[in-house]
Amino acid sequence: MCGNIMSAPLPAIVPAACRATAAVIFLHGLGDTGHGWAEAMAGIRTPYVKYICPHAYVLNIFLFIALI
Repeated sequence: MCGNIMSAPLPAIVPAACRATAAVIFLHGLGDTGHGWAEAMAGIRTPYVKYICPHAYVLNIFLFIALI
């Protein structure tokens, strides 16, 4: 993404069933997309809350185990 905010994909949004008076921005990590989390949020949605699930940046994760 190179720090260019214009290159970031739009977040997945679960709209409120009624007029939104609150919003939940659900942050997650490790390269996951917001689409899967938006489906999960749709299952627990409340009428006046809009859920915003941005996409996480893809990061390389290395596991280092030191043997002593």
